[in-house]
Amino acid sequence: MINTMTNMIEISDAGYQEFNDLLEANDIEPKVVRLALAGFGCSGPRFGLMVDEASDSDVVEVIKDITFIVAKDLYDEYQGFVILSDEENYGGGMSLRPKKIDENIGCSTCATGCAV
Repeated sequence: MINTMTNMIEISDAGYQEFNDLLEANDIEPKVVRLALAGFGCSGPRFGLMVDEASDSDVVEVIKDITFIVAKDLYDEYQGFVILSDEENYGGGMSLRPKKIDENIGCSTCATGCAV
């Protein structure tokens, strides 16, 4: 049984439209995407998106006509995600961020410093 929930994903109308436009520009149909851990950098976890299907170990949220899938353990660790539009991210492009952030991770913890 697949777990459905609400408030796993926070996204504004502008963010939704930009995300939807991205899916349409890449001919993604049906609009079902998995949010996944893509690795770690000095500023913390990085997340990626992929086309996938939900399994019993996932949580799912449907927002308008986009279905978001997240592994339950990833959701439990980060307590959901926020998707920001380019404008909401101050011109830095769309952004996918966890709701729960470990304050002990950041450039100040990196012994070698961050390359810019």
